[in-house]
Order: sequence, then structure tokens, then C-alpha cells
Amino acid sequence: MQISLNIQDDVYKQLVNAGVDMQSKINEYLVNLVDKKNDYINSNQFQEDKAYFHKALKDIESGKTKPLSHTEVWTEIEQHTNK
Repeated sequence: MQISLNIQDDVYKQLVNAGVDMQSKINEYLVNLVDKKNDYINSNQFQEDKAYFHKALKDIESGKTKPLSHTEVWTEIEQHTNK
């Protein structure tokens, strides 16, 4: 599929002189518009969540934190829902 763009002559000349690959830049821009997951991946919240889960994994691997067994998880869930 092809589209056409109206770009001011002076801007076009600057882009060409700078060696900008306009096709790839436009494609990259459009993909980023559509791909909403990038918003989260590039967010501070993602960095905080990533650090939280890395710490949790480190604590489990070092023995500092003991994960619940399957039975313990369901016991917790049942106790919570019965309140």
C-alpha cells in the first residue's frame, strides 16, 4: 500500500541532506502508534514492577521468602472469600 505525504520543500531537503531514511522512520512511528504495549514497557510503572518481581524472585531463590504451596494458596483464597 502506498500513501503520499505533503512535506514542505525545505524540510524535505533537510531530511535528505541529513541522510534520514524517511520510509523506516514513518513505519517505526506508525508501529509505535498502534502498539500500545510499548507505552507500558517504556513507563516508570514497568520499571517499578520489574524491580519488584526481580526482588521477589531473588528472595525466593535465596530462601528469604517461602512461596505458598498450591493447597496453601487455595486455603488463603477460601478464607478471603468467606469473610
